[in-house]
Amino acid sequence: MPKDSAPEKWIYREHTRVKHEILRKYLPAWLTILGKYHPRLCYFDGFAGRGEYLGEHGERFPGSPLIAMQIAEELIEQKKVKEVVPIFIEKDPHNFANLQAVLKANKSQFPHVGEPIFANEEFVKVISDVLQKVGPQLAPSFFFIDPFGFSGVPFSTIKGILSIPRTEIFFAFMIRDINRFLAERHLWPVFDELYGTSEWRTFLDEPDRERSLRELYTQQLRDEAKAKYTWDFRVCADERMQTIYYLIHATKHFKGLKLMKGILYRQGAGGMFAYLGPQDSTIRYQTRMFDDDIPSLKKFLVSRFSGETLAYNQVLEQSYMDTPFIDKHYREALKSLEGEGNILVKRITSKTELGLSGNDRITFLGDF
Repeated sequence: MPKDSAPEKWIYREHTRVKHEILRKYLPAWLTILGKYHPRLCYFDGFAGRGEYLGEHGERFPGSPLIAMQIAEELIEQKKVKEVVPIFIEKDPHNFANLQAVLKANKSQFPHVGEPIFANEEFVKVISDVLQKVGPQLAPSFFFIDPFGFSGVPFSTIKGILSIPRTEIFFAFMIRDINRFLAERHLWPVFDELYGTSEWRTFLDEPDRERSLRELYTQQLRDEAKAKYTWDFRVCADERMQTIYYLIHATKHFKGLKLMKGILYRQGAGGMFAYLGPQDSTIRYQTRMFDDDIPSLKKFLVSRFSGETLAYNQVLEQSYMDTPFIDKHYREALKSLEGEGNILVKRITSKTELGLSGNDRITFLGDF
């Protein structure tokens, strides 16, 4: 296995660009929302790497540390947040030295962001210290966890992070490597640690292990780590349609789920919540020829909420993790149901008869 500082690991690839694009879109929204109520926010980069990637022709591309610094600088300058504390964790000494050099070379670009905190240490060691010394007093914190492999991220640490109020994680869950080495008995304790359970062993002979392994982890996040909402995004290799990892988002707040799900829907091919490698652009083109499947959402909503009266926001909160649809689809489906007489809408938040939002009351009359 090549070292984490091996040059081939730091070539900028399309799947890396997609991951960074999602971070670029979600992190500003998260910081802006929390910045309204909290003067200090933290960004933890758990496997910060070298700070940059190299293109095929020697071009330099910013890694997640530079991206986070750029976002923080813009928001502070715009007075949308007061203070962002960046914490960069990287255990590989060669990567760490490069990370510090890159950030030092770009320091003038971030005059409003405080000096980053650097830790040349294992992710689990740093987070354990933070949990022990600061614990619930930790400022609202976003954790970007992007390891090369599957070791070094025990579930107990993830559970500890999510036990603190106002924390979220965005985790590159390395499913390809997990699936590849699952039968290696000497690694079973590592997988037990990763999942916080040995239940994954029941999947050893399953033909569709990938799905089961992913679903078990997200279920653990909800059941054991008490993340109320999770959503994931499949990322395939650039060369073939083989899953490398899933980007898993976990939050305790519906607003976080709603924001992230919308970003991932728009980022994915045809609303599939996936980057599909070489087939991605083809699928994006083909799916433009088809309307979103609003009829199936209409049927689902009427069946799920038959005889109930709920606010629009309640409809979303109670069903958003059970469908592949986002806010705009819900509005379209519910307006169609209203026009057909299958629901009654009492508009409270919306100012016009065309609106649908917030506390608008929806009565589901029954099956259609």
